[in-house]
Amino acid sequence: MTSPRVLSIQSHMVSGYCGNKAATFPLQLLGFDVDVMNTVNFSNHTGYPSWTGEKATGDQLTKLYEGLQANGLVEYTHLLTGYIGSAQNLAAVTEIIEDLRSYGDPFFVLDPVMGDDGQLYVQPDVIPLYKELIKYAKAITPNQFEAEILTDKKITNVKSCLEVIDILHDAGVENVVITSVSLLASDVVAAASASVFGSGSSGGSTCTTANGTSLPLPLPLPSPSQDHDQQEKTREDDPSMYCVCSSKSHDRSRVFAIEFPTYDGYFTGTGDLFSALLVARLNEAIAIEEKEKEGSKEEEEQQMKNGGGGHGTSTALAQACIKIVATMKAVVLKTFLEQKRIDRTQASSSSSSPSADVVKRCELRLIQGKNDIEQPDVRGVEAIELGR
Repeated sequence: MTSPRVLSIQSHMVSGYCGNKAATFPLQLLGFDVDVMNTVNFSNHTGYPSWTGEKATGDQLTKLYEGLQANGLVEYTHLLTGYIGSAQNLAAVTEIIEDLRSYGDPFFVLDPVMGDDGQLYVQPDVIPLYKELIKYAKAITPNQFEAEILTDKKITNVKSCLEVIDILHDAGVENVVITSVSLLASDVVAAASASVFGSGSSGGSTCTTANGTSLPLPLPLPSPSQDHDQQEKTREDDPSMYCVCSSKSHDRSRVFAIEFPTYDGYFTGTGDLFSALLVARLNEAIAIEEKEKEGSKEEEEQQMKNGGGGHGTSTALAQACIKIVATMKAVVLKTFLEQKRIDRTQASSSSSSPSADVVKRCELRLIQGKNDIEQPDVRGVEAIELGR
């Protein structure tokens, strides 16, 4: 059996885990042959006090691809792009992607690395090129800020999040994953309730998850008529972080939200790890889904007649994201626990930037997370389907 083969085009660090260094190990663990094309070659990531190295040019990336092409090495099953950097590089990568489509059209996962937390770390001239590149992607993995940039729309609640997802679907992407988005839990609960109760249910206190199980909904917020000072603060009052994923098939999209914990620490390479895991886990989930369909064609036809499936069933994307979030939780927690060992006097020194030793302690505990990558513990990771 031939292993899937992926071309990963993104940054490279000699030391640490960002870009291709964060992507290669998990992809290989999960059965992929990985070819890497490096858009930068740095000694370490730029969160350190200093770094050395060079950025690749568009011409250099093109020549690397031409070398692969000349030796018949461009037949890939998958393609992953991360940090590209400049408009010149992105134009060159776009030409590579267009040419690869004539060699079997690999499954393209696009991580549009442009910025985070309201701050761009690429030049603005990159943005329109990414908007054009979207049409070639089979899956896209922006964070909240990047999704807002690509769609020219702010995400302030579940409704606007769904609208952003629809815009990306309309641009031609079948699988949309907003890897991290801040939403009120009460808003997610309301949307989940709509997805269940809108199908004829007379009410209840559970919603359906991607695992096909019933998940208890939090108690409703206190009535406005109650004395505010006596109201107990509930979880729904505070924003939570979610991975929101949506797959579109037969002109119908299904959206799931997966809540995950956050830690007060410094993390780099998490987006690169997430996108790499999506390449492998979605490939796995699609294969399982296709195998199940072969054995239940009559059931599938009936589901399509009823609107493409009911609540309590799942999508390949949701199943993939459950495993990905489980892995991310474990690796980030390991990283956070290592950060807690940092000498507090060193971490809070008068220097405006942390020392190299402090930043080193913040590197992803990727190798230590080997078992979490191969066999993620999905207990407690629930994907709640959102209604419209």
